[in-house]
Amino acid sequence: MGAAWTEQEAVHLLNRTGFYTSKADIEACLTLGQAESVRRLVAGESLTGKTVSLQSITELTADGKEMKADSIGDQQTYWLYRILNTEAPLVEKMTLFWHGHFSTSFSKVNDIPLMLRQNELFRNYALGNFHELVLQIGKDPAMMIYLDVNSNRKGKPNENYAREVMELFTLGIGNYTEQDIKETARSLTGWSYDRKEGQVKFNKGQYDAANKTILGETGAFNETTVVDVFFKQEALPQFIAKKLLKLFATDEPSQEWVDLVASDVLKDQTIGEVLRKLFMSDAFYNPDIQGSLIKTPIEYVAGILKAFNIPLSKGFTQSARKMGMELFLPPDVAGWRGGTTWLMTTNLLSRFQFAESIAKRLNNNLLTSKDYALDPLSKPEDFVRQFSQNVGVWNMGEQSAKTLAQYANDTFVYAKQKNNGMKGLLQLIMISPEAQMK
Repeated sequence: MGAAWTEQEAVHLLNRTGFYTSKADIEACLTLGQAESVRRLVAGESLTGKTVSLQSITELTADGKEMKADSIGDQQTYWLYRILNTEAPLVEKMTLFWHGHFSTSFSKVNDIPLMLRQNELFRNYALGNFHELVLQIGKDPAMMIYLDVNSNRKGKPNENYAREVMELFTLGIGNYTEQDIKETARSLTGWSYDRKEGQVKFNKGQYDAANKTILGETGAFNETTVVDVFFKQEALPQFIAKKLLKLFATDEPSQEWVDLVASDVLKDQTIGEVLRKLFMSDAFYNPDIQGSLIKTPIEYVAGILKAFNIPLSKGFTQSARKMGMELFLPPDVAGWRGGTTWLMTTNLLSRFQFAESIAKRLNNNLLTSKDYALDPLSKPEDFVRQFSQNVGVWNMGEQSAKTLAQYANDTFVYAKQKNNGMKGLLQLIMISPEAQMK
C-alpha cells in the first residue's frame, strides 16, 4: 500500500482473518506494520508474541463437567475452545473453510476419530498446497465413507465422489460434462476404506486400468493423474479464487479481481501465499467492502465469548447450531450456503436470543470496570463507541451510535439502573447490524 498503515485498515485485516478484534491485536498490527502483520497471520505466528499451549479435550471442563473424547458434542465444544484460544486465527478460519468446502458430516460417517483425522488434515493444509490437499482428501476415510467411495468398483463405478470433486471441490458447475464424471469415476476405482482394520486400501483387481477421456485428455488415469487433469483447467484457479474472495473480501468480486487472484492460485505453491498477496493489495482495503461481509454463526459466537472471556459451555456450539452452523455436521455435500442465509429470520432470532443470554451472564464488576471509564451521560456517543469496541465491534455506524447513545442517556440517568442499563446496552450492541458484520 502506498499510504500509511492505519488503524481502520488493521481492524479490517483482523476482522477478516480472525474471530475477534482486540485492542492488543490492533496495537500489535500498527507497531509491526502491514507487511509483518500479514506475514505473521499467514505463517500462523502470534501478532503479540504471546504463546498458548492448548489443553487436550480430556484436560478441560465445560459446565463444571469433564469433557469426553468420544462425544461429538464435546468435540464440537473443543473445536470452539481451539478457536477461542488459538494464536493462529487464520489457520483456524481456513480449517473451518475447508470443512465447509470439502463438506463431510458426522451424521453419515458416524466415527469421531475419522472426523477428527479429517479436521487435522484441514488444519495441516489450511494455508498449504491446494493440489496436495485435493489428493489427500480423495483418500481421507471420512470423505470416502461420506461419498460412498467403497462402492466404486471396476465395471460398477459409483459417481458420487467423481461428481463432487469436480462440481464442489475444484472446477465448479458447468465446467465438465456428465461423461467427464463417468470417466473420472472409472479413474478412481479400486480404493476403499476398511473400517475393521482402519486402513485405506487399493485393490488392483477392482481398478479400471483402461483408457479414459476426461476434459479432453485421454489416458489410463488413476486417482493421482486425474487430479492433474483438473489442475490444468482454467476453471480451477477461477473457482478457488472466487471462493477465497467471497470468504475474505466481498460477496460480489469483480471478474478483474477474480482473474488477478486466479493468476496467483495458478502460479503460487500455497494458499497462504495467495492470501498474503491479497492482504497486501490496495483492493482488499477498499472502504466500500469494509464491514460488508456477514459473520458466520461461529464467528459471531466466538467473538462475543472472547470479548468477555466467558467460561466454556457446551451450550455455545448449540447456539451456533440454532443460528445455522453446526460443527462436524454441515447440512449436505455443498456445505453451508453462507452470506444472507445467516440472517434468515430464525437464524437472526437465535442471534438475538444468544445476545440476551450473554448479557444476563455478565456481572457488575465486569460492567463497571475501567474498560468503561467514560461517563455515559457526559459523552454518550463516545461511551457507546468505546463500549462497542470492547465487544469487538469497531465499525459502529453514526446512526446506530446515536440510537444507542440515546438509550444510554435515557437509562443511565438513574444511578440504580446503571448496571441493568449497561447490560441492556451490551445486548443492543450485540444485536446491532454492525455486530453481524465483519
